[in-house]
Amino acid sequence: PRAQVAAGGKKPLAKDSPLRFDDTTPPLVLTREVIHKAVVHLSKDPKLAALIARVGAAALENEIGTPRPPTQARLFDKCVRAITFTMVSVDAGNAFLRRLAMKVGVAIERMGADDRASLLDRTVRELIDSGEDTNGADNLHKLMLTGKHNTSGFLFTPELVAPLIASCEKIKGKQTGYPHLCGDSFPCGKNDDHELFLQKARAHAAGEGEPVSAAYSRAKADFLISLVADFKSGKISGAKMAAASDREAARMLESLKGIGNWSAGGVLMHFLQRANVMLYGDLTIRNYLNDLYEIGHLEESETLLQSQADFDDTAKNRNLIDALAEAKGWHPYRSVVCYLMYHLQEENLVLL
Repeated sequence: PRAQVAAGGKKPLAKDSPLRFDDTTPPLVLTREVIHKAVVHLSKDPKLAALIARVGAAALENEIGTPRPPTQARLFDKCVRAITFTMVSVDAGNAFLRRLAMKVGVAIERMGADDRASLLDRTVRELIDSGEDTNGADNLHKLMLTGKHNTSGFLFTPELVAPLIASCEKIKGKQTGYPHLCGDSFPCGKNDDHELFLQKARAHAAGEGEPVSAAYSRAKADFLISLVADFKSGKISGAKMAAASDREAARMLESLKGIGNWSAGGVLMHFLQRANVMLYGDLTIRNYLNDLYEIGHLEESETLLQSQADFDDTAKNRNLIDALAEAKGWHPYRSVVCYLMYHLQEENLVLL
Protein backbone atom coordinates (compact mmCIF):
# COMPACT_ATOMS: atom_id res chain seq x y z
CA PRO A 1 0.00 0.00 0.00
CA ARG A 2 1.09 3.56 -0.74
CA ALA A 3 0.99 4.50 2.96
CA GLN A 4 3.65 1.94 3.77
CA VAL A 5 6.28 3.08 1.28
CA ALA A 6 8.64 6.01 1.26
CA ALA A 7 7.91 9.21 -0.63
CA GLY A 8 7.66 8.69 -4.37
CA GLY A 9 6.40 5.12 -4.13
CA LYS A 10 9.92 3.74 -3.81
CA LYS A 11 11.15 0.86 -1.70
CA PRO A 12 10.37 1.41 2.01
CA LEU A 13 13.27 3.10 3.77
CA ALA A 14 15.02 1.82 6.89
CA LYS A 15 14.18 3.80 10.01
CA ASP A 16 17.37 5.89 10.13
CA SER A 17 18.01 5.97 6.40
CA PRO A 18 20.02 9.06 5.36
CA LEU A 19 17.72 9.29 2.33
CA ARG A 20 15.13 10.92 4.58
CA PHE A 21 17.34 14.02 4.56
CA ASP A 22 17.23 16.37 1.57
CA ASP A 23 20.33 16.27 -0.66
CA THR A 24 19.66 19.59 -2.42
CA THR A 25 22.55 22.04 -2.76
CA PRO A 26 22.66 24.83 -2.00
CA PRO A 27 20.38 23.93 0.91
CA LEU A 28 17.20 25.88 1.54
CA VAL A 29 17.40 28.00 4.72
CA LEU A 30 14.48 29.52 6.63
CA THR A 31 15.02 33.21 6.01
CA ARG A 32 12.00 35.46 6.43
CA GLU A 33 11.46 35.42 2.67
CA VAL A 34 11.52 31.61 2.61
CA ILE A 35 9.18 31.42 5.62
CA HIS A 36 6.72 33.65 3.76
CA LYS A 37 6.90 31.35 0.72
CA ALA A 38 6.44 28.34 2.99
CA VAL A 39 3.31 29.82 4.55
CA VAL A 40 1.78 30.40 1.12
CA HIS A 41 2.80 26.94 -0.09
CA LEU A 42 1.63 25.01 2.99
CA SER A 43 -1.68 26.89 3.11
CA LYS A 44 -2.76 24.73 0.16
CA ASP A 45 -3.23 22.02 2.80
CA PRO A 46 -6.56 22.96 4.50
CA LYS A 47 -5.54 21.62 7.90
CA LEU A 48 -2.25 23.52 7.89
CA ALA A 49 -4.00 26.62 6.50
CA ALA A 50 -6.28 26.59 9.56
CA LEU A 51 -3.28 26.32 11.89
CA ILE A 52 -1.37 29.08 10.10
CA ALA A 53 -4.39 31.37 10.32
CA ARG A 54 -4.66 30.66 14.04
CA VAL A 55 -0.94 31.06 14.79
CA GLY A 56 -0.25 33.94 12.44
CA ALA A 57 2.55 34.12 9.89
CA ALA A 58 4.31 36.90 11.83
CA ALA A 59 4.39 34.82 15.03
CA LEU A 60 5.81 31.90 13.07
CA GLU A 61 8.54 34.13 11.63
CA ASN A 62 9.41 35.47 15.07
CA GLU A 63 9.63 31.98 16.56
CA ILE A 64 11.92 30.67 13.83
CA GLY A 65 13.99 33.86 13.88
CA THR A 66 16.74 35.10 11.59
CA PRO A 67 19.59 32.77 10.61
CA ARG A 68 22.72 33.38 12.68
CA PRO A 69 26.37 32.73 11.82
CA PRO A 70 27.26 28.99 11.81
CA THR A 71 30.01 29.42 14.41
CA GLN A 72 31.72 26.64 16.34
CA ALA A 73 30.34 28.06 19.58
CA ARG A 74 26.73 27.86 18.40
CA LEU A 75 27.25 24.39 16.91
CA PHE A 76 28.83 23.04 20.09
CA ASP A 77 26.02 24.51 22.20
CA LYS A 78 23.36 22.88 20.00
CA CYS A 79 25.17 19.53 20.20
CA VAL A 80 25.38 19.72 24.01
CA ARG A 81 21.65 20.40 24.17
CA ALA A 82 20.85 17.65 21.66
CA ILE A 83 22.77 15.10 23.71
CA THR A 84 21.19 16.34 26.93
CA PHE A 85 17.58 16.21 25.73
CA THR A 86 17.83 12.76 24.14
CA MET A 87 15.32 10.42 25.82
CA VAL A 88 14.44 12.83 28.66
CA SER A 89 11.62 15.30 29.32
CA VAL A 90 12.01 19.04 28.77
CA ASP A 91 12.05 19.71 32.53
CA ALA A 92 14.65 17.01 33.15
CA GLY A 93 16.82 18.27 30.30
CA ASN A 94 16.69 21.82 31.62
CA ALA A 95 17.70 20.58 35.08
CA PHE A 96 20.75 18.80 33.60
CA LEU A 97 21.78 21.93 31.69
CA ARG A 98 21.19 24.16 34.71
CA ARG A 99 23.46 22.00 36.84
CA LEU A 100 26.04 21.81 34.06
CA ALA A 101 26.13 25.60 33.69
CA MET A 102 26.56 26.04 37.45
CA LYS A 103 29.27 23.38 37.65
CA VAL A 104 31.12 25.02 34.73
CA GLY A 105 30.79 28.39 36.47
CA VAL A 106 32.23 27.01 39.71
CA ALA A 107 35.13 25.32 37.87
CA ILE A 108 35.98 28.65 36.21
CA GLU A 109 35.61 30.40 39.57
CA ARG A 110 38.38 28.16 40.93
CA MET A 111 40.83 29.23 38.20
CA GLY A 112 43.48 31.87 38.77
CA ALA A 113 42.24 35.42 38.23
CA ASP A 114 44.26 36.03 35.06
CA ASP A 115 43.34 32.69 33.46
CA ARG A 116 39.68 33.18 34.37
CA ALA A 117 39.57 36.71 32.93
CA SER A 118 41.28 35.57 29.73
CA LEU A 119 38.90 32.63 29.24
CA LEU A 120 35.79 34.74 29.84
CA ASP A 121 37.01 37.51 27.53
CA ARG A 122 37.67 35.01 24.72
CA THR A 123 34.23 33.51 25.23
CA VAL A 124 32.56 36.92 25.10
CA ARG A 125 34.18 37.54 21.73
CA GLU A 126 32.94 34.13 20.52
CA LEU A 127 29.42 34.99 21.63
CA ILE A 128 29.49 38.33 19.85
CA ASP A 129 30.72 36.62 16.66
CA SER A 130 27.82 34.16 17.08
CA GLY A 131 25.24 36.95 17.12
CA GLU A 132 24.54 36.74 20.86
CA ASP A 133 23.76 39.76 23.02
CA THR A 134 26.25 39.91 25.86
CA ASN A 135 26.90 42.30 28.73
CA GLY A 136 30.51 41.35 29.27
CA ALA A 137 32.56 38.75 31.10
CA ASP A 138 31.17 39.35 34.59
CA ASN A 139 27.59 38.95 33.40
CA LEU A 140 28.51 35.81 31.47
CA HIS A 141 30.02 34.23 34.59
CA LYS A 142 26.97 35.26 36.63
CA LEU A 143 24.68 33.51 34.11
CA MET A 144 26.64 30.30 34.63
CA LEU A 145 26.63 30.48 38.43
CA THR A 146 22.87 31.08 38.49
CA GLY A 147 22.18 28.33 35.94
CA LYS A 148 20.63 30.66 33.35
CA HIS A 149 21.55 28.41 30.45
CA ASN A 150 18.60 29.51 28.29
CA THR A 151 19.33 33.23 28.55
CA SER A 152 20.42 35.28 25.55
CA GLY A 153 24.12 35.94 25.88
CA PHE A 154 25.10 32.45 26.97
CA LEU A 155 26.32 29.46 24.98
CA PHE A 156 28.20 26.38 26.14
CA THR A 157 31.56 26.30 24.35
CA PRO A 158 34.31 23.65 24.32
CA GLU A 159 36.66 25.99 26.16
CA LEU A 160 34.12 26.70 28.90
CA VAL A 161 33.37 23.02 29.55
CA ALA A 162 37.00 21.87 29.35
CA PRO A 163 38.05 23.00 32.88
CA LEU A 164 35.20 21.01 34.42
CA ILE A 165 36.21 17.90 32.49
CA ALA A 166 39.85 18.40 33.46
CA SER A 167 38.83 18.31 37.13
CA CYS A 168 37.18 14.90 36.70
CA GLU A 169 38.91 11.61 37.47
CA LYS A 170 40.97 9.51 35.10
CA ILE A 171 40.69 5.76 35.47
CA LYS A 172 43.47 3.68 33.91
CA GLY A 173 44.47 6.71 31.89
CA LYS A 174 40.97 7.29 30.49
CA GLN A 175 39.13 10.53 31.20
CA THR A 176 35.82 10.00 32.98
CA GLY A 177 33.00 12.32 33.99
CA TYR A 178 33.21 11.47 37.69
CA PRO A 179 32.48 13.19 39.98
CA HIS A 180 31.45 16.42 38.22
CA LEU A 181 29.54 15.43 35.08
CA CYS A 182 28.11 12.20 36.47
CA GLY A 183 27.76 10.65 39.89
CA ASP A 184 25.95 11.74 43.05
CA SER A 185 23.98 14.94 42.69
CA PHE A 186 21.34 17.20 44.22
CA PRO A 187 17.94 18.40 42.90
CA CYS A 188 18.02 21.50 40.70
CA GLY A 189 14.64 21.45 38.95
CA LYS A 190 12.54 24.45 38.04
CA ASN A 191 10.81 24.44 41.45
CA ASP A 192 13.95 23.78 43.53
CA ASP A 193 16.16 26.34 45.27
CA HIS A 194 19.02 26.66 42.79
CA GLU A 195 21.16 28.49 45.33
CA LEU A 196 21.39 25.29 47.38
CA PHE A 197 22.91 23.44 44.43
CA LEU A 198 25.41 26.26 43.89
CA GLN A 199 26.43 26.14 47.55
CA LYS A 200 26.97 22.39 47.36
CA ALA A 201 28.89 22.67 44.08
CA ARG A 202 31.19 25.29 45.59
CA ALA A 203 31.76 23.21 48.71
CA HIS A 204 32.54 20.16 46.58
CA ALA A 205 35.02 22.12 44.45
CA ALA A 206 36.72 23.37 47.61
CA GLY A 207 37.01 19.82 48.97
CA GLU A 208 34.71 20.64 51.88
CA GLY A 209 31.48 18.87 50.96
CA GLU A 210 29.92 15.79 49.47
CA PRO A 211 30.29 15.20 45.73
CA VAL A 212 27.59 16.84 43.63
CA SER A 213 27.54 16.36 39.86
CA ALA A 214 25.56 17.65 36.88
CA ALA A 215 23.77 14.26 37.14
CA TYR A 216 24.36 13.03 33.60
CA SER A 217 24.45 9.29 32.98
CA ARG A 218 27.90 7.81 32.53
CA ALA A 219 27.21 7.36 28.81
CA LYS A 220 26.14 10.97 28.28
CA ALA A 221 29.10 12.21 30.33
CA ASP A 222 31.36 10.24 27.99
CA PHE A 223 29.58 11.80 25.01
CA LEU A 224 30.25 15.31 26.35
CA ILE A 225 33.91 14.50 26.97
CA SER A 226 34.21 13.17 23.41
CA LEU A 227 32.36 16.21 22.04
CA VAL A 228 34.86 18.63 23.59
CA ALA A 229 37.76 16.58 22.20
CA ASP A 230 36.19 16.44 18.71
CA PHE A 231 35.67 20.19 18.59
CA LYS A 232 39.20 20.86 19.82
CA SER A 233 40.58 18.57 17.11
CA GLY A 234 38.53 20.25 14.38
CA LYS A 235 36.65 17.07 13.50
CA ILE A 236 33.52 19.04 12.64
CA SER A 237 33.01 22.51 11.21
CA GLY A 238 29.92 24.67 11.35
CA ALA A 239 31.07 26.54 8.25
CA LYS A 240 31.45 23.31 6.26
CA MET A 241 28.05 22.11 7.45
CA ALA A 242 26.46 25.37 6.34
CA ALA A 243 27.58 24.74 2.76
CA ALA A 244 26.58 21.07 2.73
CA SER A 245 23.25 19.48 1.86
CA ASP A 246 21.03 18.35 4.73
CA ARG A 247 22.04 14.76 4.04
CA GLU A 248 25.77 15.48 4.12
CA ALA A 249 25.48 17.77 7.16
CA ALA A 250 23.57 15.03 9.00
CA ARG A 251 26.33 12.56 8.14
CA MET A 252 28.89 14.95 9.66
CA LEU A 253 26.85 15.29 12.82
CA GLU A 254 26.22 11.57 13.20
CA SER A 255 29.98 10.99 13.16
CA LEU A 256 30.01 12.51 16.67
CA LYS A 257 29.40 10.23 19.63
CA GLY A 258 25.98 10.81 21.17
CA ILE A 259 24.49 12.46 18.07
CA GLY A 260 21.98 10.18 16.39
CA ASN A 261 19.40 10.66 13.66
CA TRP A 262 16.93 12.63 15.80
CA SER A 263 19.63 14.87 17.28
CA ALA A 264 21.13 15.53 13.85
CA GLY A 265 17.74 16.62 12.52
CA GLY A 266 17.24 18.95 15.48
CA VAL A 267 20.64 20.58 14.98
CA LEU A 268 19.94 21.06 11.27
CA MET A 269 16.62 22.68 12.03
CA HIS A 270 17.62 24.88 14.96
CA PHE A 271 21.31 25.62 14.21
CA LEU A 272 21.35 25.87 10.42
CA GLN A 273 17.61 26.67 10.12
CA ARG A 274 17.15 24.21 7.29
CA ALA A 275 13.73 24.37 5.70
CA ASN A 276 13.06 20.73 4.81
CA VAL A 277 13.70 18.62 7.92
CA MET A 278 11.18 16.22 9.45
CA LEU A 279 11.82 15.36 13.11
CA TYR A 280 10.26 11.89 13.13
CA GLY A 281 11.78 11.04 16.51
CA ASP A 282 10.18 14.00 18.26
CA LEU A 283 7.23 12.64 20.24
CA THR A 284 5.28 15.91 20.05
CA ILE A 285 5.59 16.24 16.28
CA ARG A 286 4.86 12.60 15.54
CA ASN A 287 1.83 12.38 17.78
CA TYR A 288 0.26 15.66 16.71
CA LEU A 289 0.69 14.74 13.05
CA ASN A 290 -0.99 11.44 13.82
CA ASP A 291 -3.81 13.14 15.68
CA LEU A 292 -4.35 15.81 13.02
CA TYR A 293 -4.23 13.49 10.00
CA GLU A 294 -5.13 10.15 11.58
CA ILE A 295 -2.08 8.59 9.96
CA GLY A 296 -1.88 5.47 12.06
CA HIS A 297 -4.89 5.44 14.35
CA LEU A 298 -5.97 1.93 15.18
CA GLU A 299 -9.65 1.12 15.61
CA GLU A 300 -8.92 -0.47 18.99
CA SER A 301 -7.17 2.72 20.25
CA GLU A 302 -9.93 3.99 22.50
CA THR A 303 -8.06 6.95 24.03
CA LEU A 304 -5.64 9.61 22.79
CA LEU A 305 -2.94 8.26 25.11
CA GLN A 306 -3.32 4.75 23.69
CA SER A 307 -3.39 6.13 20.13
CA GLN A 308 -0.10 7.96 20.74
CA ALA A 309 1.48 4.82 22.13
CA ASP A 310 0.34 2.92 19.04
CA PHE A 311 2.11 5.42 16.72
CA ASP A 312 5.65 4.94 17.95
CA ASP A 313 8.86 5.80 16.13
CA THR A 314 9.29 2.93 13.67
CA ALA A 315 10.42 2.66 10.04
CA LYS A 316 6.83 1.94 9.03
CA ASN A 317 5.47 5.04 10.75
CA ARG A 318 8.25 7.24 9.37
CA ASN A 319 7.35 5.99 5.90
CA LEU A 320 3.69 6.78 6.61
CA ILE A 321 4.70 10.36 7.49
CA ASP A 322 6.80 10.57 4.31
CA ALA A 323 3.86 9.40 2.21
CA LEU A 324 1.63 12.01 3.87
CA ALA A 325 4.21 14.75 3.24
CA GLU A 326 4.32 13.84 -0.44
CA ALA A 327 0.56 13.60 -0.77
CA LYS A 328 0.04 16.98 0.91
CA GLY A 329 2.92 18.66 -0.92
CA TRP A 330 4.90 19.72 2.16
CA HIS A 331 8.30 19.63 0.44
CA PRO A 332 10.54 21.64 0.65
CA TYR A 333 9.12 23.12 3.86
CA ARG A 334 8.75 20.18 6.26
CA SER A 335 10.55 22.11 9.04
CA VAL A 336 7.71 24.65 9.10
CA VAL A 337 5.25 21.78 9.51
CA CYS A 338 7.25 20.73 12.59
CA TYR A 339 7.06 24.25 14.03
CA LEU A 340 3.30 24.22 13.50
CA MET A 341 3.02 20.95 15.43
CA TYR A 342 4.88 22.60 18.34
CA HIS A 343 2.22 25.31 18.32
CA LEU A 344 -0.48 22.66 18.61
CA GLN A 345 1.12 21.53 21.84
CA GLU A 346 2.15 24.88 23.30
CA GLU A 347 -1.00 26.84 22.59
CA ASN A 348 -3.48 23.95 22.82
CA LEU A 349 -5.04 24.96 19.51
CA VAL A 350 -8.29 23.36 18.46
CA LEU A 351 -7.75 20.80 15.72
CA LEU A 352 -9.81 22.03 12.81
